[in-house]
Amino acid sequence: MRNFCAAPNCTRKSTQSDLAFFKFPRDPARCQKWVDNCRRADLEDKTPDQLNKHYQLCATHFETSMICRTIHFSPYRTVLRDNAIPTIFDLTSHLNNTQSRHRKRIKELSEDEIRTLKQKKS
Repeated sequence: MRNFCAAPNCTRKSTQSDLAFFKFPRDPARCQKWVDNCRRADLEDKTPDQLNKHYQLCATHFETSMICRTIHFSPYRTVLRDNAIPTIFDLTSHLNNTQSRHRKRIKELSEDEIRTLKQKKS
């Protein structure tokens, strides 16, 4: 698993942060919502199992109401609600950020390209 957040323009690393990180869900419908909200074209062709194994999002991309601290396993464990979908993304900071030149460019997809990718995936 990669140790950084998969969200565009997010530079948080799980090894350098006390912030919780969450794997992509294995449920296909919910996983697709995560991918759609991330707007990362390079994730469109990955299966839910591949996404779950290799990609994660940090807690800053989820509404606080979607995040729970639980004492069932450990007082320090943070979990997502079963229906949690990431909705908080900074999709414009790369326009003013000179450091973003060093990160992989993320292509914005047209509606036709998204439809084509989804058809290929089905």
